[in-house]
Amino acid sequence: LVKKVIHKRVEPTNADRNIGETGVTVTEINNILGTGEVNLKGIVWTARSNDDSVIPKDTQVTVTKIEGVKLIVEKK
Repeated sequence: LVKKVIHKRVEPTNADRNIGETGVTVTEINNILGTGEVNLKGIVWTARSNDDSVIPKDTQVTVTKIEGVKLIVEKK
């Protein structure tokens, strides 16, 4: 019983496969206003920039990491 509590299994998700992929911004990404969406492989994700820069609409971006359900991206 103690081993089950101490050694929790981490379930990998398919979302990890999106790191390093290229997408296109659907709306402007602005971390201060909390706005931004990226189309990645036909799915629209909420997104934030990794360096707090504003990224305009229709810009190609690269996914650097995923935090919860948000993509963290950088301008390509």
